[in-house]
Amino acid sequence: MKIYIIPQIVLLFLSSVILGQNIDCNRSVWINRFTKLLPKDICIPNGNYHITEVYNRVDLNEDGLEDFIFDWNRNPLQDGDTIYVTIYLQNPDSSFSNFRTFNNLYPINFKSYSFDYVPKEDKLKDIHKKYYGFDPLIEINFDEGIIKITRKEDAEANLIITYKFDKSINNWRYEKSEEYFLVGGGYKLIDLSEQLGPTIDNFTYFD
Repeated sequence: MKIYIIPQIVLLFLSSVILGQNIDCNRSVWINRFTKLLPKDICIPNGNYHITEVYNRVDLNEDGLEDFIFDWNRNPLQDGDTIYVTIYLQNPDSSFSNFRTFNNLYPINFKSYSFDYVPKEDKLKDIHKKYYGFDPLIEINFDEGIIKITRKEDAEANLIITYKFDKSINNWRYEKSEEYFLVGGGYKLIDLSEQLGPTIDNFTYFD
C-alpha cells in the first residue's frame, strides 16, 4: 500500500508545480507558428497580451551567443497602447534570461496617425498631434551588437539611427544618425546625439 501511495503523492506534487508554472507564464501568440519558435524560458505578463513578432536570433550583447528578441502588446491594440520589445539573452547552457524590455522603440499606437483622425480620449489628442500626420516608423533591425531604427524624416528622406552595445554599461550607446535620400539614394551623417543619446533609453519619436 505504501509503495502505491508515495508515487501518487509525488505525481500530485509535480502536477501542482507544472500547473503553477503554466499559470505564471503567458506564452500567447498572434500567429500560431510563433509557438514553435519560443524557447521554454520565454514569458510575457499575464493578462490580455500576446507576442506579435519574433525576430531572427542574433548576438545582441556580443558574448558569442545568439539572443532571442520579440514584440508583444495588448490584444487588440487600442489608441494609446504601447508595443513592447523584449530581449532574452542566451546563457552558456542554452537557456535564456530576460534582459531588457523597451517601451520606446515603437511609436505610441493609434488607429490612424492622419490629421483627419481624432482620438476619443482627450489626453491622447495632444500626443497624436506630435506625430505630424504619419506613422514615423519604417523598421527596426537587430544585428550583432547593433540595434538600428529607421524612421521617416520627411517626404524626401528617411532617418537611420544606430545604437551599438557597450559592455562597460551593459547597454546600447548612440553611435550615429544618417539621412537616407529617397530620390537618388545616398547617405548623409547628421549629429543627433543631443536628441537621441547617449543610450537607446533616450530614443524618441518626438522633437
